[in-house]
Amino acid sequence: MINDKLIELPDYGRLIVVTDLHGNLDDYNAYLDLWDESDSDFHIVFTGDLIHGMDERTDGSVEILDDAISKSKEYPNFHTLLGNHECAHITNDNIYKNSKDLLFEFKNLISYKKGYIEPHLTNYIRFFKTMPYFLTTANGLFISHSGPSDKVNSIESFNKIFEGYYSDPILQEFLWNRYTHVTDYTRADVERFLDVVGSKFMIVGHCPVESYKVFSKQIIMSSSFNTRVKTYLDMDLSTELKDIKDVQKQLKFIID
Repeated sequence: MINDKLIELPDYGRLIVVTDLHGNLDDYNAYLDLWDESDSDFHIVFTGDLIHGMDERTDGSVEILDDAISKSKEYPNFHTLLGNHECAHITNDNIYKNSKDLLFEFKNLISYKKGYIEPHLTNYIRFFKTMPYFLTTANGLFISHSGPSDKVNSIESFNKIFEGYYSDPILQEFLWNRYTHVTDYTRADVERFLDVVGSKFMIVGHCPVESYKVFSKQIIMSSSFNTRVKTYLDMDLSTELKDIKDVQKQLKFIID
């Protein structure tokens, strides 16, 4: 690990990549069942947005966080990247979905599940602050919640992300950017960014898609939220990746 916000995995072992869960405890447990925590070379990474389900009755955000905090302490091969929904609690910026104030709803959920909000909210935010931003693999994958930022045009501009705070505009673009917004980033931006950081292909979540979407050298995956075909990556880290199709071959599917 270069720093505590960038994880580098070697050219051996196995990696499972899971995108936005948004409080789906059943899916969280199903993906954990695919992972062998006792094998230190078998990694699993959740790419952010573990939290904020839309129905308090079925929202398992609290249970997911409690388990993720425990596993992060116990297993160095368990990883949770920062998503925009976690970051919103750090920066205390309102985030809305279907007209709901999700920060307010999350506090209500904690109160409902725990009986009181503190110290649980503070502990969860402390955990969010430990979350890395990115994960890379020796065979050429760059994994983040979203992005890239079209403002990264050199390795120096990329490394500045690690020097700033959570409100840093470039970091925010790695948490919020969508391929569907022409002003966010283009196919050319993806390719230029990968050249800058020395990776071949990129995997993100954030954007709801049905199963997955190939966008230049980027794959946008939906592992749980708003998809009938839940898609995750299950890859031997020694696999040679020459073409985006080599990454697609490592995708696995769960039919809901």
